[in-house]
Amino acid sequence: MPRTIPTLRSVAIVLASLTLGCSPGPEVEPPPHILLLSVDTLRPDYLGMYGYDRDTSPFLDELLAEAFHFPKAVASVPRTTPSLASILTGAYPHTTGVRELKHALKDEVVPITELLHDVGYYTVAVVTNQLLSPERKLSRGFDVYLPDKDTRDARATTDVLLEQLELVDFTRPLFLWAHYIDPHIPYVSDPAIIESFDPGYTGRYKDHFGQFPPPAVPGKKLRWGGPYPPDLRKQIAVHQNPLPDSVVKHVRRLYAADIRQTDDQIKLLVEELRRKTGDNLMIVFTSDHGESLGEHDFHWDHGDYVYNAGSRIPLAILLPKSHEAAGPGSHDGWVSGVDIAPTILDLLGYALPESMVQQLEGRTLAPAMRGERLLDKPVFAESGKSHYPNDIKGRVDFTVAGRFRAVYLGDWKLIWTPGHDTPAKSYQLFNLQADPHETENLFREDHPQFAPLWGLLLPWAKKGMQATIDQTTNAADLQRLKDLGYTDSEH
Repeated sequence: MPRTIPTLRSVAIVLASLTLGCSPGPEVEPPPHILLLSVDTLRPDYLGMYGYDRDTSPFLDELLAEAFHFPKAVASVPRTTPSLASILTGAYPHTTGVRELKHALKDEVVPITELLHDVGYYTVAVVTNQLLSPERKLSRGFDVYLPDKDTRDARATTDVLLEQLELVDFTRPLFLWAHYIDPHIPYVSDPAIIESFDPGYTGRYKDHFGQFPPPAVPGKKLRWGGPYPPDLRKQIAVHQNPLPDSVVKHVRRLYAADIRQTDDQIKLLVEELRRKTGDNLMIVFTSDHGESLGEHDFHWDHGDYVYNAGSRIPLAILLPKSHEAAGPGSHDGWVSGVDIAPTILDLLGYALPESMVQQLEGRTLAPAMRGERLLDKPVFAESGKSHYPNDIKGRVDFTVAGRFRAVYLGDWKLIWTPGHDTPAKSYQLFNLQADPHETENLFREDHPQFAPLWGLLLPWAKKGMQATIDQTTNAADLQRLKDLGYTDSEH
């Protein structure tokens, strides 16, 4: 018998009865509390659960052992604001209007938080990334939205989250979005963790890559000393990388140490949240994008390309034991950040309102979690704005229309670079099953995989090329971009 999915109105009635202390009926279970847990700049292959050779994520590994995993997840754009906008709305950047870090979500595009708020969820966000200010409008639908004005480390982020949990009335369902930033440049973490990950190293950048914040001075605003080292400005560090292999390997360990430091703090958050919610907690774990650590000669950054190092993200969903779809599992097909919002709503049993159906470009992944077949579907990605266009290899048009664009399907990935005069310069074709690091371009015009993938990519890319952008950058946003290391200057 088909499952009856309640409308948002009927769910609101149930939640209202719970809030008033009434019994909603013997067949109705309270809706689960939800933790959307996102870690900025987190590569899945640096997690223990996906095979990394250091103990970067012991708590997450244990926590998500009973979760359902989507190991082939892709960010819509390997940049924070556009990717998170896609996660919250189920739509690609050409629909959300968030094409750059400083852009704001279109007013007509509905985030999942507005829907959950309308049916009775208490919505709280603690987001650590200076660019996630309310001007981005990702704060829509939140009762409490606490962005980061400077740069909180994982401990400070958890402290704010725990303070907020003390203010929550857990008789009402909670939607909590926790966003940590520590794996983002600069790579600065506990020296003891660093020593355990790279024992005996005594060379350059031993304890950090990038600078610590300067000491607080009364009357002076606290800023990072610099996301990149003072002797290695970003343009050189990222696009030319003069560091010897021994230092490069160590800096990768510094990145890994940041992940471990974050894992330790996530443990404190989740343990407290579980203490307050019991088993009635859904956890959605993901990232906004990955980080290039030397792949394709692109170091310590993300967003300029659509290679897997920056585009792949972790995605795992842990359900309450009482949920019909609870239990460990894995789906082997490609999925996207745009699939997260519709999946959450489906797992809650909510019928999508028309306002979201019209914008939705993702799909629910819940059937796979219920043991049903989930057909392969193409997944798309585009690159972000390049702050140093002269250093980007292969790209010729630096408008939005000229961005790298990619499609994933099955074992294959096609990358298109608009603006070139020959097909050989325009396309890269990779067999990701045989070549996950994208080292061998197999493109030729008569390759049997090229035409089908091109037929999928072009219509999607055209939507993004036709979308217009009319958003200006204010002085505060320019400073945030500089503080986070996206540019060496304020211009």
